[in-house]
Amino acid sequence: MSHTLIDVESRRRFVKSASVFALAFTVLPPTSSCLGERSAANLAGAQRPWRINIADQREPGTRILISGTIYQADGKPAPNVKMFLYHTDAAGYYSRPVSNPREARLHGTLWSDARGQYAFDTIRPAYYAGVNPPPPLHIHVHLEPQGLPDHWVDSYYFEGDSQIRPDEIARANGLGRFSNIVQLVPGKSGVLEAVRDFRIDAALAERNQLVNGWYRN
Repeated sequence: MSHTLIDVESRRRFVKSASVFALAFTVLPPTSSCLGERSAANLAGAQRPWRINIADQREPGTRILISGTIYQADGKPAPNVKMFLYHTDAAGYYSRPVSNPREARLHGTLWSDARGQYAFDTIRPAYYAGVNPPPPLHIHVHLEPQGLPDHWVDSYYFEGDSQIRPDEIARANGLGRFSNIVQLVPGKSGVLEAVRDFRIDAALAERNQLVNGWYRN
């Protein structure tokens, strides 16, 4: 089982997806106060929420908030992009008693809003339990833009993680908010916050498309 987890993450690491981050933008990140302006009804009752809570307040672990903007290929905001997220808990398990990423307990689905923005609240995941050496701490992310296949993109990594390989750091350097290696910084509420933007890439979507909701073998 441990080898399977490593193989999946290893395949993801070596896919060349630099084109996803080819365009840099200077749009200001949505701040905590900006996010808070959205109504509670939008967060809790909307059929297609732009912001979700993956791990509730009772979940052990360090609270984090990640937000950003999804852009179309021409640089315009991309609304209604489906985003599926999942990760391990604070002990390094997707599920119990067997840690199975297909049955991840901590997961959620959101859709970017009219401005292309998204956000999710959760906890910082832990390294895989019982795997040595483990892959970096990560949050898996799948995107499904309108008219394009459901596909995987590089997982969220966290700056300062000693398990991130030098070549991965080098590839992410200079990408700014499009980097998959995000920096967690304390927000006004005390929650650690990070920002990551995406650019829709049709070629990447075709290349990384999922089969029955999962990675190709």
